[in-house]
Amino acid sequence: MEPQQWFWVGISAFLAATIIPYLILKYIYHKLLANVLNYLFYILLFWMWIFAIYETPGIRRRRLEKAGVKERQVIVDLGCGPGRFVFLASKIIGPEGKVYALDIHPLNIAIVTVRKAIGGYKNINVMYADCHATQLPDKAIDLVFINDAFHEFADKDTLKEVARILKTDGILAIDEHEMREAKFMRIIESANLFTLIEKEKKLYKFKLLIGD
Repeated sequence: MEPQQWFWVGISAFLAATIIPYLILKYIYHKLLANVLNYLFYILLFWMWIFAIYETPGIRRRRLEKAGVKERQVIVDLGCGPGRFVFLASKIIGPEGKVYALDIHPLNIAIVTVRKAIGGYKNINVMYADCHATQLPDKAIDLVFINDAFHEFADKDTLKEVARILKTDGILAIDEHEMREAKFMRIIESANLFTLIEKEKKLYKFKLLIGD
């Protein structure tokens, strides 16, 4: 390849490495990129996440299994994002189970819907809904899984809705990295609906405090 061609390849790679993360951070994750330094900081974090922090499918599958996801369950991925855990959960629960992939962001819903169609997944229901009003029936869910999204809708109304849709012996599993544990537990305890049954690093598992 000629030096001039290498130059344009380099320019193209640089633009892709800066513009694509900018669009993702601004329109999917709604990060405020107020100035150049702030923007460059988030770009650095983005690529660190891609190349160093981003979990492999095997690690994510183990996290789902530790959360309690099992064959034949009916589960909800609440705040599912672009589907990092939805499709792995679909494989774990098998054809007799069901995954409700629920999110309030239209782009996330579109991404999961397209991925579902391409992969031919039959046991996934994609739902554009608020976590305060999931439109799911009472006591129908074995497990609600929230991966690093609880800080975005951490309130009593969310917990009341989760308690409503969970079966009496259902599990609420929350993997939360953004919120400090003291604040996180204070919100859970203030709702007086769940009790902690297991904790491993940032993964918390709760059962219903009142099962009526």
